[in-house]
Amino acid sequence: MALFVDGNPSQITDLANYESAIVEVAATEGIDLTAKATVAALEIGLELQRLMAQTPGGQQYTLGHVALTSGLKQWHTLLALAATYRDAHFQQLNDRHKHKWKEYERLARAAGQMLFETGVGLVFNPLAKPVQPLLGQLAGAHPARTFYVRVEWVDAHGVASSPSETAGITTMEGTALTVRAIGAPPNARGWNLYAGLLDDQMQRQNNAPLELGATWTMPSTGLAAGTSPGTGQTAEHYLRHVPVLHRG
Repeated sequence: MALFVDGNPSQITDLANYESAIVEVAATEGIDLTAKATVAALEIGLELQRLMAQTPGGQQYTLGHVALTSGLKQWHTLLALAATYRDAHFQQLNDRHKHKWKEYERLARAAGQMLFETGVGLVFNPLAKPVQPLLGQLAGAHPARTFYVRVEWVDAHGVASSPSETAGITTMEGTALTVRAIGAPPNARGWNLYAGLLDDQMQRQNNAPLELGATWTMPSTGLAAGTSPGTGQTAEHYLRHVPVLHRG
């Protein structure tokens, strides 16, 4: 999974998978679903910070340590749906939208409580998601092609971050593709490169992690066959809120 800070935990497709009418409702009411998802993420971030501040041992962590688990993603999806239907209701005071808003708000509250009780996933040595790599070309022997590229950071133990967003370039005849990862976090020790001729068929091009600051140049043999990009770091520890029972 990714880290919470890598981007919105759920995307528009996730909202649509949960509520098939959401895209149509947003279009009809003029609501930006991505903006609502961002607002929901900010709200969840505040709740997570409060949990870490109030839970013994939680003060040593930040939002950057939080892993994106299925429970966290569900909470975000439900909260984004609630925010969307809330706005849709206030556009025309539509009671149907109000019922959806209140129901998703209730489900989101329950999902958040369940997450806090079962545990918020944490990563001890988080690697931030890379920005898009710098793509270029230099003199070579390859035909003109369009390439798609993603990169990921690797730490000293070989653990990889979430892959970057896809970058693309169309090279000229008689050139070779070049790639450089930029903005390495302090705990990164190298990077992996994934490239392909289709944006959904990128494969790893390096056997060992590439050095920080190094520029990769496509060899004369062209792109290599390799593994697909991963999904990032997974939770190594769980921070739980345990309700205190008061005796009467």
